[in-house]
Amino acid sequence: MLAPEDVERYSRDGYLVVRDALDDAEIERFATAFRRHPPLHGPLPGTYPAPGRYTLAESCMADPDLGFVAGHPAILNAAGTLLGDDPVLTAFVIYDRTPGGPPIPKHNDYKRWRPVGSSMNWLFTIVPLMDFDAKRGQLFVSPGSHRLERVHDRGGRALEIDPAVTPDDDSFVDPELKRGDLLLMNMHCWHRAAPNQSQDHRIGFFNKYAAAHYPPATGYYQFTDAAYAGLTDAGRDAVRFHSDKPIAMARVLLQRDDRYLLLDGKLPGGPTFHERAIPDWDLGNYIASAHAGMREAVKVETPWLTYVGDYDEGESLARVYAFELNHHGFPARYVGDWLTQDEVRERLADGHGFGYESVAIDAWLDPSLTRGKGISQAQARSDQYAW
Repeated sequence: MLAPEDVERYSRDGYLVVRDALDDAEIERFATAFRRHPPLHGPLPGTYPAPGRYTLAESCMADPDLGFVAGHPAILNAAGTLLGDDPVLTAFVIYDRTPGGPPIPKHNDYKRWRPVGSSMNWLFTIVPLMDFDAKRGQLFVSPGSHRLERVHDRGGRALEIDPAVTPDDDSFVDPELKRGDLLLMNMHCWHRAAPNQSQDHRIGFFNKYAAAHYPPATGYYQFTDAAYAGLTDAGRDAVRFHSDKPIAMARVLLQRDDRYLLLDGKLPGGPTFHERAIPDWDLGNYIASAHAGMREAVKVETPWLTYVGDYDEGESLARVYAFELNHHGFPARYVGDWLTQDEVRERLADGHGFGYESVAIDAWLDPSLTRGKGISQAQARSDQYAW
């Protein structure tokens, strides 16, 4: 359990180190399992193990000798304490920086286009499988660089964040991470990594947890049912979304005052596709799909969308986003029907829609949830803070 001074230190510095969080037997169990799974997910820097940084993800926690760390009590307890909420696993990622692998420049990981980066309250849980020393490559952090005064509530259903403030190069420090240590790092904390100048593989798991009441603005990464089944009970409690059904539709709950737009009894939207404007492994952002569908069906494109939930449509799922219209748009007529929630329920009772539409409205109106602004990869390429 973390002490009050630990929580205060994390709030001040944006990171916290818990020494010896995992013992040697746990680390060796994890390392042995990792050797069974080549880290070949996402864009590859070369032919493994050529110098570079390689990724193992995509529901690899189906192997219980890897997945046990997702529900590790030391990790979940610390993450929950610092988040002030139940921790929800948003990414299970193992990085292998092979001998000669290059450095990673300074950056922070709040990203409006990524399932693992668009929650308004999330953190890293980083555990090295060997010492991150000067030879293998330290992980440097910049204390205080998370700058939480950038977060604003300006009304509406999504918080605003000012552009990040880049810290000076000399502000970075080495937390001297050792094998089995746990580094908890705020989503806004700037960090960088030194190159691997050793003959060893520099391996660690860099899992992400969001606060349960702060869903990712793009929606959750989709874990498989096998990955979920491979977890401990505690690990399963930390997963909010898993399915083997494809997310085939991206739909939008468009609100105007107390009414919601339905087309033929359904929420408007369109078929999903993978945008691929920014190469990455963590799929789940279907905002570009929602934009495309809305342009076609409703002739409108919103500056951002925010995730509501994933709902069953039979053989597939629909990822539902939402946006609340203001009164600054051009007063053109919309195709479809603007209905109150009571009218939506009446339509559902008559057999229209899929049956989840009123449930989605309830989720959208839930005052206990804090949302951010999700954008497409194409929007992020210009300026993620512009929308």
